[in-house]
This record gives sequence, C-alpha cells and structure tokens, in this order.
Amino acid sequence: MSDDSTLVCKGPCPDCGSSDACATYDDGHTYCFSCGSYGHGDGERTAVSRAPSDLIRGEYKDLTKRGIDASTCKLWGYMVGKNRDGEPVQLATYCDTMGEPVAQKMRTKDKEFMVLGSLKKAGLYGQHLWRSGGKKVIITEGEIDALTVSQAQANRWPVVSVPNGAQGAKKALAAQLDWLKSFEEIVLWFDNDEPGRDAAEECARILPMGKVKIITTPDGLKDANDLLREKGMKAVTDATWNGRAYRPDGIVTGEDLTVERLKQKTAPGWQTPYPKLNELTRGVRPRQLWLMVAGTGVGKSTDAREFAYHALTCADKSNRRKVGMMFLEESVEDTAKYLVALDNNVLAEDLEDNPDILTDAQWAKSHAALLGGGCYQAYDHFGATDSEGLLNKVEFMALNGAELIFLDHLTIAATGEDNEGVDKLMVGLRSIIERTGVSVIAIAHLRKAKSGDTPAEEGGQIKLDDIKGSGSMKQVPDVVTGKERDQQADGPEKDESLIRSLKVRRGGKTGPADHLRYNTKTGRLKPFVKATEAFDKEESAEDDPF
Repeated sequence: MSDDSTLVCKGPCPDCGSSDACATYDDGHTYCFSCGSYGHGDGERTAVSRAPSDLIRGEYKDLTKRGIDASTCKLWGYMVGKNRDGEPVQLATYCDTMGEPVAQKMRTKDKEFMVLGSLKKAGLYGQHLWRSGGKKVIITEGEIDALTVSQAQANRWPVVSVPNGAQGAKKALAAQLDWLKSFEEIVLWFDNDEPGRDAAEECARILPMGKVKIITTPDGLKDANDLLREKGMKAVTDATWNGRAYRPDGIVTGEDLTVERLKQKTAPGWQTPYPKLNELTRGVRPRQLWLMVAGTGVGKSTDAREFAYHALTCADKSNRRKVGMMFLEESVEDTAKYLVALDNNVLAEDLEDNPDILTDAQWAKSHAALLGGGCYQAYDHFGATDSEGLLNKVEFMALNGAELIFLDHLTIAATGEDNEGVDKLMVGLRSIIERTGVSVIAIAHLRKAKSGDTPAEEGGQIKLDDIKGSGSMKQVPDVVTGKERDQQADGPEKDESLIRSLKVRRGGKTGPADHLRYNTKTGRLKPFVKATEAFDKEESAEDDPF
C-alpha cells in the first residue's frame, strides 16, 4: 500500500463480500480492511484469506438489549468478543455446508461491519443448521433478526439470513436457489423500509412462483427484533404465520374482487356525433381502441375530424374531451385549419386558398374554442412515422392529458413492417391504452378487392377480412367500423355513405348504423334519415296491431 496515495472512497470487496470495507485510492490500487485483499490497479488482485484458526474467539452470552438468550447464540455461533484492538464486538460466525467456520461478520458498537475470512465459502447465515427440504424456511435481512425468529420458534424450524443486507439479497438467494427450492414455502422477512421492501419484491421474482410469502413487520416497526423488543416473543411467532402470498403485478384473487368493486358503474362512453352508432357501441369508452376503415377517398379522415370537432365543441359540456391529433398525411397547420373550417361551415380547401374568407374575429373565436385552454395537442411528425417513435408520442399525449387520440392512419405507421412488426405495433398501442386510460380512434386502409367483388370505393360491403395488414388489425381493436360510399354514383348518392358496425367487443351489436350526407358547400358531414328507413318505420308502425 502506497503511503503517498489518497483515499477516494470505500465500497464492497469482491473477495470477502464486505459491503464497505474495500478502500479505493487515487492511484488506482485498492485494499480491503476486512480480508486484507490488495488490488494492484491493473486488474490483478492479491487475496489474503484468514484460516479458520485466525477467526476471533468470543463467548456466548445473553444479548439482553436484543432479548436473545445465550442458548440461541450458541446454536447459531453468535459470540461476543473483542477485536484485535481490544474493542468490544459481536461476531456472527459463518460456516460452510459441513458446518466448519469459514468467516465471521464483525459488528462494532458503532454499527460498523467488517468480515474476517471468506463469505464466498459460506452459504446463507445459519444454512448449515438445517437439512434440505421441509415445510417452510424463513429468510431475514440480518443475523440478529434470524436469531430472533429462530428463538420465537424454539430454534426448531429453518431460518436463515442473507449475508450482505438488502443490497446483496438477490445475489445471495440466487446462489442457494436449489436449496431454497427444496422447501414447500419460502418466507421473506426483510426490513420494513424502502430498501427492504424493494429487495423482497426483487427476490420474490427469482424464487419459485407460488411458494413465496412476504412478511411485513406489523405495527410500523422496522424488523423482527424490533417487534420482539416492543411487543414480545408471541408477536414474533404470530407474525411468522401472517405472511402474504407474493403475487406478481396484475394478478388478483377472488377475494380482491369485492362486491363493492364489482358494483362500480362502468364509465360512460363518449358519444360520437352519429346517434345510431352510439346505440350499437354505447359510445367510445375509456381504454378502448376504435378502428375506422374504408376505401381510398371514401372519407375516413372526414369522419375523424367530425369526431374531434364534436369532442371539442359539443353543446353538452360533459361530453367534451381533450384530444390529441396525429394526422400523418398532413401538417399540424392543415389539421387545425380543417377544424376551424368545420367551426365556420366553410370548405377547408376554400379556407386554405383564401384565409380572408373569415374575419379576424372569426379566426380568434375558433382558435380559442378549438385550440386554446389546454384541450388540444397535435403531432408534428416532420415525415417521420416509425412505429416505436409513434407509440412514444401517443403515450406522451395521453400522459399530458389527452382523453381521445385520433391516429390517421395506422397503415402508414405500419409501412415497411412485416406481420410481426404490425402485431408489435398493435400490442404496443393496446398496452399504452391500458396503462394510461386514453381512448384511441385510428384509421386503417382496406385490401384491394378480390376479382369479381365490388370495390369499397364503389359502395361494396366491407368485411373484417378486408382490413389491410396482419390479423391483429381486426383482433386487437374493441370496435371496428366500416364506411361504404359509391364515389362513382350519379346524383346526390355520390355524397351519401353508410357507417357499418363490423365489430363491437362489448355487446357484439353489428350491422348498418348511420347514413351520412356530405354538404359540398359547408364541408360538414351529418347523419340523415334515408327515405327507405323512414318508409320501413311507417310500415312497421302499420303492422303493429297495438
């Protein structure tokens, strides 16, 4: 060790396992004050391992302040003695699988810890006391807690402790996984603080699923020994039977699903501007993915804009929603102009060509109603539409307050992806929806019509199998709607379309919904009652004998 070097910090020792006895100096060399190992600074190490004969001898005494008797200490090899400087210390003796002492963990009155010998040769503290297999083993975070729990069980049932506290618990248990698996039940009793709770969760994930229980020290106390000193031995014994079964996130039991929880009303769905579609779907509920499909140029984006406009300006304020707009085929300025055009019943293309068809007052009023107040977000994609980046933006919008996100369209987002990539995109979208509670209304394209079938652009009836992309495009969404319109029709029928419900996961109501008519002067798309529908209703009324 160089006399000219300066201590930089202390940390864990790779040789003896001490958590803070290894000193690092500014010239790169290291020295462990616990086991004496020396690091040369060039990657080489000289380990100094004390033989068992060098371990400190002490005596077995009652630990009065801890409430632990001498007989328990003797069984566990926990002694009281003096270190080589004559200072009083407590000594936890670690043994190998044959029960031979190989290391000691030394604790001073100031709660400083040092390790003598090699913890690498030992297992868990106390592991040598118990045979493999059995009903239950309890694992504590420290040696004193292990003695406490053991004594509460008359020193008859398996208890062990991890050697390096919460930070090294996972690694220590992983090294003894085969031994731990031999027990029917593995109980973790770590400290009731954040590091202890985190370590318990971390360790539970590497242990056999279904075998793990976690004890939280009751009454707000930190650990088993605190419980012994504050509440007595019976409280410790009772706690050993009160561990909760570990369940990974997302798993609930029948008991968790209380009657009160089941009786909670489902949040009402957002009502679209299409009344018959609302009857079939009950509106767009939170955490739903809707997919709107139609042929090229039939008017999918027009529907999405009408939906967004309705969400922002609905006369029923309870039906208003904060929206996010992700229109990948146009700029954020164009998307906003379309909404302003709807607000003023003018054609968007006229407004683009001549913004002065609206007065400054009209522009200001529409801007405040649609884009102000924190209710509107838009994605300025700059032509970038990779699926991972897109999903990140969807999640950001949701976390930033958006309740309805309009995505036009998924087919672009999936460009260049194979079926596996499309599936990943859809699952990612569903995951974000579940995590954040947002609802997403997305648009997708259709496959090219088969030979002999009427194309969707000419009014052909749409089916789920017509959706372009992998099977997840129809499987993942909660609701799928199709829009049918004959672009080549003569007369006013060219501007009329039919919304069809193709899939509704909740309730399963499918079939024809609203007839829509596009106004070529105002640019608005409105539901209307088709003459044949009115006739059918009249006939139905006449046939009713009552």
